[in-house]
Amino acid sequence: MLKRTSFIFILVFIFTSFIQQSQLNAKHNHFLESMVFPVRNVMSHFYDDWGEIRGNGNRVHEGIDIRAQKGSPIVAIADGVVNTLAFTESSGYYIAIDHQNGWLSLYVHLDDDINGNDNLGGRNTAFADGIYLGGEVIAGQTIGYVGDSGNADGTVPHVHFEVRYMGKSYDIYDYIKSSWERFEKYIKFPKNSVSIYFK
Repeated sequence: MLKRTSFIFILVFIFTSFIQQSQLNAKHNHFLESMVFPVRNVMSHFYDDWGEIRGNGNRVHEGIDIRAQKGSPIVAIADGVVNTLAFTESSGYYIAIDHQNGWLSLYVHLDDDINGNDNLGGRNTAFADGIYLGGEVIAGQTIGYVGDSGNADGTVPHVHFEVRYMGKSYDIYDYIKSSWERFEKYIKFPKNSVSIYFK
């Protein structure tokens, strides 16, 4: 009798774990499949550079570089809370958004230039008005601007865009490509597709 009860308990545990994992996967897939394209510029350009070797072979690229005209709006890919607003020598100005459930999006090399003066714009040209640490943002809201701060100085303006789950960088190229296609459709047919880009 004890063996039979234990067997049934194990079956119930396995079944419950499977159901919970399926629900978790569905929730995660929904987050990734509904993300907004992070740059509001129809001339944006990107390719699958996640995992490329960078820095003279010293590091692996853990994001997607999205090139666009300097000053192009960078938008939150989903609702969330501003987790980080910071500057480092390598990253330049950057922002991180906590989307809850373990997901975090990171936007690096924001604009720090003003006309005629390289690197003198600082936080005022990097981050959008009304963006502050702990502040809530919604999908599609402008949070900053494309630039070349940090070790991207002198390169083609771009945002290093990264999505992390539980602290680990996640390869989201296919999801970014899908979000670009939705954004492109919105630009071409705004009256018929506004709901796929803006909430």
